[in-house]
Amino acid sequence: MKKLPLALLIGAAFITHSALATEQNRTISYLTSWGLHSDDAETLAQSKVDTFLLSFGKWDSEGNITTSDDIATIPRYDAWWMPVAYSTWTQVKLAHPEKKMMVAFGGQTYEDIWSHLNTDSGREKIAQALVKLLNTGFPVYKKNLTPQQMVGECLATKWDGSCDMGLYQKAGTVYLDGVDFDFEKAARLTTEENDNLLKLSQRVRQLLGPESKKLLSLTTYHVGADPVACADSSVQQDCSYIEDKRSSHHGEVLPLLAKSKDVYDFFNVMAYDAGRNFKYKVAMNNYARAVGDAGKIVLGATINKQWGPNGNFLESRQNNIARAEWQAANNYGGFFVWTLGASTEQMRVEDQVDYINEMKQAADGVTTPEPVEDTIPPSAPANLTASVQGKTIALSWQPATDNLGVSAYWVYRNSVKMDVVTATSWSDKTAQPAVEYSYHVMAVDAAGNISQASNRVEAKIPQEQEIIAPNVPEDLRVDAASKTTLAISWKPVSNVTVSQYHVYRDGKLLQKTTAPAYQDQGLTPATRYQYSVVAQAASGALSAHSATLQANTASDEMTGDAWKVGVQYKVGDVVTYQGKKYSCRQPHMAMAHWNPADVLALWLPVN
Repeated sequence: MKKLPLALLIGAAFITHSALATEQNRTISYLTSWGLHSDDAETLAQSKVDTFLLSFGKWDSEGNITTSDDIATIPRYDAWWMPVAYSTWTQVKLAHPEKKMMVAFGGQTYEDIWSHLNTDSGREKIAQALVKLLNTGFPVYKKNLTPQQMVGECLATKWDGSCDMGLYQKAGTVYLDGVDFDFEKAARLTTEENDNLLKLSQRVRQLLGPESKKLLSLTTYHVGADPVACADSSVQQDCSYIEDKRSSHHGEVLPLLAKSKDVYDFFNVMAYDAGRNFKYKVAMNNYARAVGDAGKIVLGATINKQWGPNGNFLESRQNNIARAEWQAANNYGGFFVWTLGASTEQMRVEDQVDYINEMKQAADGVTTPEPVEDTIPPSAPANLTASVQGKTIALSWQPATDNLGVSAYWVYRNSVKMDVVTATSWSDKTAQPAVEYSYHVMAVDAAGNISQASNRVEAKIPQEQEIIAPNVPEDLRVDAASKTTLAISWKPVSNVTVSQYHVYRDGKLLQKTTAPAYQDQGLTPATRYQYSVVAQAASGALSAHSATLQANTASDEMTGDAWKVGVQYKVGDVVTYQGKKYSCRQPHMAMAHWNPADVLALWLPVN
């Protein structure tokens, strides 16, 4: 008998229930700076929300942090008036220190903040700023305090010099509990952006120290953990968004999820803004599988109007309550709501609190049985097939079945386990031409039960299908042809037939050309640029990047000092010789005399 351990509860809905569900049941809500009133602090204190995400924060490249309507910015003291959003959350935190206050950074409005994470120095500035924010004490100001409730000296007095308790006085100091990264953009997030955010988060953890109780969380799009193949409308397996026109965000945060289980305390899934047909249960399972811990995955809901492919709509109260109940019954980490404060339905804050409290009550009311014993293995994957696609052998098979659900497939080549995948397809990218391989697949469930092997298939990449990549372009040269033009040239690649060359400037594709040369025009004078070149064969195969080369365009004035013996010249320097101007095309030390033969090799006449 093999008992299903709690540590393996990674798939949630189809795996099992947990007696610990209520302990995981976070209740989170965004708190907006807009839509609040001066007397809402007492109302919010009555909510069952345990974590508030203050919306929204942003940073710039120097690590300067700002928040919407200065919700998390210490205001200048004013005895008669304080910013409503600031006073609301600080008063709630002071009265209920057990409630967590976090700043949500990003969202589509502030999506440009992710572009500031692409350098080590930039990330360090931002990490330091975030830690400083989390260690900042925020003064709490309230009116009508008693002398016993007031902290520190009197800040506002009456005409007779006595303390005016009817005005704002300091009631205490509170601190933020953490940071939420609302990692989303209109465009698809890149692998580099995933890596940069992970590095930032790890650095923040390091700076906080191992004993810190501060929280970090990650909020992402509803389809962020779907298989990337779900972008193809013909694919259905494990896809949460199955409209005819698919999202561009399927699987965009998989590289981050797989590495960040121990970095973030919980993961918020924005399981809305996807239409009435969205399969939120599939999305949650995909996230649980990617992270490896269903108890850290939080289900998103909205009590406001949301986007749908067929027009905006409002989710019913009944369905939202059912969602909160479902996630608790299936061992997820809780739910979050967009939003407290702002309301597209003009709901009072009191009514919003009642709504969320009802969702929390439904989640808390779930009774979950003890873990079940699972000794039944999945069925063997059926109809394994193999096809040769260029230099790759592609496998596909039919899904296996299991009483609680299949968690993964083990792929074998020549009886050696090559990979563990969740999809029903796999590509062997290491297969060598003219070598025959034998493949089979086995299914495994969350309890570790393993199926029988699938049928075996053999496949071989024919020798003639081997694709030869071009050699790396060599002898890259960049010449300052003028103050706005740089001439790039390189040695033609000869080991294969080259259809075109890809010219990169500052790491981005600039142009494709059939000749081993290119004129980059319209540049800024006296500016340094970096170039590299990639060759593409007629077969489509690409070479690696050439060595990079930097060069300056000539200065706008184009004055050019007179050429002098013994000067060390660098690429882009402009000199005057016998009334003509020349631009240095490669670094060198000026010799004892001007050699006309050197003009083509070392100097380029300037227009």
